[in-house]
Amino acid sequence: MSNFFTRSKDDMKYLFKNKEELSKKERKRKRRGWGTLIGLILVLIQLIVSGLLLFNIFKLDILPLKYLIAVNAFLLLIFLYDFTSQFTKAHIIGKILAVLMSGVIVFIYLVSSKLDSVLNKLNLPEINTDIVDVVVLADDKASSLNDLANYKFAYNSTASNANVKTAFDSVKSELNKSSLELAEYKSWDDLVTAFYDNTEVQAIVMNDSMLKVVASQYEDFDTKVKIIKQYEYKKLVTVQKSNVNVKKNPFIIYVSGISSDDGDDFQLQNNALSDVNIVAVINPETKQILLVTTPRDSYIKITGPDGRKGYDKLTHAGNYGVEASMDTLQNLYGIDIDYYVKINFSGCIAVVDALGGITIDSEVEFTCGEDASPIPYHFVKGPNECDGEMAVAFSRERHAFAAGDFQRGRNQTAAIKGILQKATSPAILTKYSAVLDAVSDMFLTNIPTSTISDLVKLQLSDSTAWNIQTYSIEGSTQPPAGQGPAYLEITGLRGASVVYPYADSINTAIQLMSKIQNGDIFDVDEYVDSLNNNSN
Repeated sequence: MSNFFTRSKDDMKYLFKNKEELSKKERKRKRRGWGTLIGLILVLIQLIVSGLLLFNIFKLDILPLKYLIAVNAFLLLIFLYDFTSQFTKAHIIGKILAVLMSGVIVFIYLVSSKLDSVLNKLNLPEINTDIVDVVVLADDKASSLNDLANYKFAYNSTASNANVKTAFDSVKSELNKSSLELAEYKSWDDLVTAFYDNTEVQAIVMNDSMLKVVASQYEDFDTKVKIIKQYEYKKLVTVQKSNVNVKKNPFIIYVSGISSDDGDDFQLQNNALSDVNIVAVINPETKQILLVTTPRDSYIKITGPDGRKGYDKLTHAGNYGVEASMDTLQNLYGIDIDYYVKINFSGCIAVVDALGGITIDSEVEFTCGEDASPIPYHFVKGPNECDGEMAVAFSRERHAFAAGDFQRGRNQTAAIKGILQKATSPAILTKYSAVLDAVSDMFLTNIPTSTISDLVKLQLSDSTAWNIQTYSIEGSTQPPAGQGPAYLEITGLRGASVVYPYADSINTAIQLMSKIQNGDIFDVDEYVDSLNNNSN
């Protein structure tokens, strides 16, 4: 080796000498010197890109120690071989290997950079946007705020947060009408009736997230009004961070699924109805996950505007931010939720397709209707191979079932289970780039990047399949004996269609969560059956 090194050093002396002045032997040495120099440049490039990759790997902190040592050792050995080979007869092999390795390393570096970018995007501070609308009747001649100078304004104090009054103050300021008053109503029945009469109320100031809620109770309300002015109020979402060690200790994630049924633009940062409400209890030691679904229309005590509590639909808590939904479910089950994941459920199409499709195990055979999908997909009882469109259609259908929303909730859980199973399988390794592209626009979470890194390291260090089990809260659409139609205390609606969860079902969910947290190994269906048999 030393002879080769000395010869190469001597060859370098001829690099920049005029060819015409050299002998045949010296020309050969010049060519050999250029070959060595090019080889060293290629090896230097390999060293630089290896350094960049290692920097990213250390920054991401997703590799277990044994893999980290192996990667470093491999890169070092390849570098040493490529470097030393430039001074031997194997220099051609070293050059080829340096080029190939540089290409592979650059590719992995770009993928790791994309992962870093996605993690940073997912973990940005969530700025919730609350939009307040000033609305008039659709056939009203007014076309701008200036046309409302002499209008009579009103709002529903029961369903409004503090931003509504702030918006009205802005209206007065812009119109330069300090004498304008905002009439207070506590019932949507009274307010909507007065608004349609258009005498005592000619304009309503309301949270934009309430438009669809009111429209669900008063037919075509959203088409009978037009928005004259909108005000946006941004607030940093402050959910207390958890210090749980996710590699060893059980933890709980709230999964909030938001979807836009009518194709409107969707923003995860906006307050919106939460159509999917899943509590995921995860035990990393036993590799068990329990997904508990609570029906969106559950009539329970929710957290509303400015922390007020009252009986209302669970889905309406989403109108007041993800923290309101979390607080509602924590109170219902007596648990502490560590993190949340907010999902654009319609956006699941891109993720499922990026995964190459998923397998959904359906409890029943059915064909979805137009409300769920323009294509009437047919699903069999048992495993169904689904692409993104099929998975979302499966999750949105409810009219095909006698159990309605209860079955839809179970189907949504089955779809998420299918996604988790595919995402934690070896198949994910060939789909990473497409999955990262899809995930970046679909998820919003408060899980710290370091915690996500710990979860990835956990999965890489132990490839044992997760045992993912599900449980859905049961209930009735009929009020308990002696109780009249539901009054929604937060949104101020009467006679709305709701679900009355069974107390026994909630208690069962609490027991199941506790068993997962305690590290018990069991089958959910068998355990629930045993409880029912003992009860009978």
